[in-house]
Amino acid sequence: MNDRPQLDRAMIEEAFRIMGEYLLDRRMLGEIAIYGGSAILFQYDWRKTSLDVGVRVISERNHGIIADAAREAARRLDLPRSWLNEGVAIYTRRDEKDADRISIGLYPSPERFGLRVNAAKPEYLLAMKLRALDRVTPDDHNFEDAIGLGIACAATTIEELRVLYSKYFGSEDLPVAAQLRLPGLLAAVRADRK
Repeated sequence: MNDRPQLDRAMIEEAFRIMGEYLLDRRMLGEIAIYGGSAILFQYDWRKTSLDVGVRVISERNHGIIADAAREAARRLDLPRSWLNEGVAIYTRRDEKDADRISIGLYPSPERFGLRVNAAKPEYLLAMKLRALDRVTPDDHNFEDAIGLGIACAATTIEELRVLYSKYFGSEDLPVAAQLRLPGLLAAVRADRK
């Protein structure tokens, strides 16, 4: 079992607020995009916590100072240093577009901000979760997230899931292990809709 603390939306927003203040104090503007469980919990009530915040730094020239701001938030809130995790990049699409994301917030406040946070749109999150189905975790959170996202995106057939995946990942094949899980995923989506 994992002993890492679960992050809820309030804790993540407080960390973003600290990051925004840190950047603002240094007259910097940072922009990040969040993915995975944290992006889901900002958009849906059914996801309550995440182990970390899967992130990509969009404002590349400010990458170092954003990392410093994340370390400051970890220090002040007693979070693991890896609470802001860039490992999600292996599941993002190569030519990600601004249209793939929605605005989540400006921190520390909309009137005075140093951090701009975006999140992957639900369809893009579902495509990423489909890609991640090639590995099974002890809690199988990717599968559970894919069920919720499948319902939110009104997926009804395996073909619709494949088309959605292709929309974001083009001709890149869905991993074989993930393809084998699609019938079970669709059955779970249909069952949860009832």
